[in-house]
Amino acid sequence: MKLRTITPAAALVAAGLIATQPAQAAPQQATATCSLVVPSRLSIGAASNNFVAKLGSNCPATINTAVWKSTPAATLYPEGRLQFLNHAREVSFTVSGAGAPIGTVTWKPAGGATDFNGIKVADLSGATSVSKAASVAALTGGRKGSRAALLTTVSYWRTTTGRSVRWANKQVLIQYQDIGTTTWKGLAYVTTNSVGQVTYNYYPNRTRRYRVYVPGTSSIWNIFSPVISR
Repeated sequence: MKLRTITPAAALVAAGLIATQPAQAAPQQATATCSLVVPSRLSIGAASNNFVAKLGSNCPATINTAVWKSTPAATLYPEGRLQFLNHAREVSFTVSGAGAPIGTVTWKPAGGATDFNGIKVADLSGATSVSKAASVAALTGGRKGSRAALLTTVSYWRTTTGRSVRWANKQVLIQYQDIGTTTWKGLAYVTTNSVGQVTYNYYPNRTRRYRVYVPGTSSIWNIFSPVISR
């Protein structure tokens, strides 16, 4: 009679000395990510400047509360924070015109997004905005015979004092566009006087459209004036 050979491993299993491997647990589902949508450009040009922030399209509908905090502090109330409460998908916020931050504003998560029961349902991702003072350009003009006189007035918002002031000694570019075309061409660089104004006399042979471009700085936004025809 032929004897069967039993391997050591089989013998241990038979004796119950080796436990069988349990089934591997299913991987835990990853937490969703919720993005913040804020204006990329914050233009400060009044005593109170109102903007709107929104939850991104990737944010779960179950979110009841989500909070971000700005650095440096940008919002008036609650100070430096954006609070989405009671399932709100968008909130308005106000930036003061006096002492407003100038430069990059970083919106950082203040915790995670939670549902009505306070259970976390999403991780929050940050966002950035750039805040600068607003500039304003006004262009008026008159036409007498072949002469067109163009008057430019330029001002900007001074955040240190919270008021609008004339922009003295500022170089701007007057542009023109021929009727029936879409191309703007440079006409002349002119510099404002001590009260932020400059007059330019021009002798065109036809009616044209005009506008003024005011270059920005590291703390003031650039701007185009409204278009006039003369």
